[in-house]
Amino acid sequence: MPIPAFSPAWAIAFHEAVNSDSAYREAGKGWTNPVALVVEAGPGIEAGAAVQVELEAGTSLSAASLRPDDVTAPFVLSANLETWKEIVGGETDPIMAVARGKVKLARGSLGTLMLHARGAKSLVACAQKIDTLWP
Repeated sequence: MPIPAFSPAWAIAFHEAVNSDSAYREAGKGWTNPVALVVEAGPGIEAGAAVQVELEAGTSLSAASLRPDDVTAPFVLSANLETWKEIVGGETDPIMAVARGKVKLARGSLGTLMLHARGAKSLVACAQKIDTLWP
């Protein structure tokens, strides 16, 4: 059964997908920062939405669905709904989306993020495993 994108149930499914993925465990072992994925307010998600994931050395300690204003993560990636659909759907490479400005690094160091590009791609691969229902 599809899970609504960026909902509390989606955040839990993402947390579980990360923790069950051996490729992310290896690719993300050098990453120790919480990350928030923010959907900007717009058609389909009028108030915006966010999922914040507490990542630690290749695992997820927790994940939560939040309002964008409640995000506290030191790394925040923000995009419109259509861009997130393209990324999670596998149509758009997440690193290229950042490089082209389709995804904004609203908080955090671009240099640090690029050092962990393989982990970022593996994290997106975890999201792609979720049967997501998009607005």
